[in-house]
Order: sequence, then C-alpha cells, then structure tokens
Amino acid sequence: MQRPLVNITIVTHNRLALTRRTIESVLRHTREPHALCVVDNASTDGTRAYLRDLHAQGQIRHLTLFEKNMGVACACNTGWAAADADYFLKLDNDIEILHQGWLTNLTQFFKPGLGVGAVAYKVIPDASLPTMWIGPTAVFEVEFCGGACLMTSRAVRAELGNFCEDYGVYGEEDADFGARVGISGRRNIFVDGSGHVLHNADPCYDQAMQPIKSRQARRRNIEQFQANVHAYDTGLRPLCVGRRFLPVPSGELFSCELNCGYKQEALVWNRFRKVVSFATREIVSGHLAQALQ
Repeated sequence: MQRPLVNITIVTHNRLALTRRTIESVLRHTREPHALCVVDNASTDGTRAYLRDLHAQGQIRHLTLFEKNMGVACACNTGWAAADADYFLKLDNDIEILHQGWLTNLTQFFKPGLGVGAVAYKVIPDASLPTMWIGPTAVFEVEFCGGACLMTSRAVRAELGNFCEDYGVYGEEDADFGARVGISGRRNIFVDGSGHVLHNADPCYDQAMQPIKSRQARRRNIEQFQANVHAYDTGLRPLCVGRRFLPVPSGELFSCELNCGYKQEALVWNRFRKVVSFATREIVSGHLAQALQ
C-alpha cells in the first residue's frame, strides 16, 4: 500500500462535543491523501464509544485506546508510529478545520530550500508582527511552534525522532521539539490560521485540568526543558529522541511499559538534570517564563 501524504494524529481526552467537531471537520475538509489516527487518553465521557463507531465505519484508520492518561507526547508518538507518511500532523481535539486547502497550505512550506522543520497554524492571536507574507498569508518565524495544529516532515522525523516524553501528562513537548528543530539548523514557522482553523475553548475542561498545569508542575517541566536543551545544544544528548514508553496491547486497550533503553539513558540525565536545573532556575526563556506569571 502506498503511504499517505499526511498522517493526521488527534489525541483525545474527554471533550466529546469538541472532539466531534474536530473529527467531523477533518473528514469534511480534507481532500489530500491521509491516514487519520486517533489515540485516546482514557476518556470517560462517551468519547470512546464515539471513536469506536467511527473506527468501525472506516473513518478512523488507526484507533488506540490507552488504559490511563499517558500524556500528549506519548499519545501523539503512538499515533505517528501507526501509519508512515510523507508528513506528520499533530491536531488537538479543540481545533476545527474550516477550509479544504488547510493541509496543502502547510505542506507547501517543506519545499527544498526553505529550511523548514516544523510549521503550525497560529490559533491564538497575539501582538507579534509577521516575518513575511506569502500572498495574503502572514508567516511568523518563531522559537518553537505550539502543538495545536503542527506539521513536520518524514525527513525531519528521521533526524529528530519523537516528541520527548519526559514531561508527563502535559508539558513542554512542543517547545522541546522546536528547540531541536532550531539546533538542527531548520526553521519553526507559524502560519496565520484565519479562515483555515478555529480554536474552540472549553472553560470547564480547562478548569478540570488545572491541577496538572499548576505552577509547581510547570516549573518542574520548564527546568526539565532547560536541562534537555542544554544537553541537545552541547551534544550530550542526541537530537533524535526515542520513545520513553512503549504501547503494549491488552485486549482492546493498550497499556504502556518503560522502554529499557530509555531507562538506562535516564540514569544519566536524571543526575545531569539536578545540576542544570539549579544553574538555569532563573534564566528560563521568555516564552516559558510567561507560563509562570
């Protein structure tokens, strides 16, 4: 079977109404060859029944149901591993697709000579100014791309590997990937998402997730991020990041086991992290420092 142009992986955790809007909009507006892969992080609100039904209908090509919430990075890596493709896209289940050209609008930035490693739609407006314009579309070169609707290429994945699974359920995995894109000599770019994608907020869900986004949890993840970036930048840790957790089928559901190779590597990084965390505690990057305000 010829590999699809794009692997579209959606990570779900509850938010059934928004998940419906996301998936139905993808099915409605995606004309390019693609494989829709969905990984569910132990939803409890009826999301799993909905996903099973779509999978039975053939609308979802690969469906993985985790026994417990394994986090964004682990789930996305699992989805990306389910179907080889020319491009790999991570899509949050609160993003609604509005335009049929949404995928082609992203893949065009991987033309030879542009040096792009990751491109994403800018779904939350801010005051930053575009780096350039391509026709009517504003393009922003950034330190890293947010992971709400992020695409990378097969070639970049071959060099950089996976999202880093060091950050738990919710963390700096997108910033970590962007840092490695930059260190590899490539560019991270945001594309204006107006007319292509829409971010749908769910205040109740956001409130329920606050315990894992606490100040203490974010500081711990930011310190881990700083340790990782220093290690990547100095060559102490390879830019190609492997899997920390490996999915294991258990009937219909999947559990995860610790990757033994990654565990041996972590013995070194856990010692290294203590030194770097102390040294970098007060010099976190501007983007991430704002998360603690």
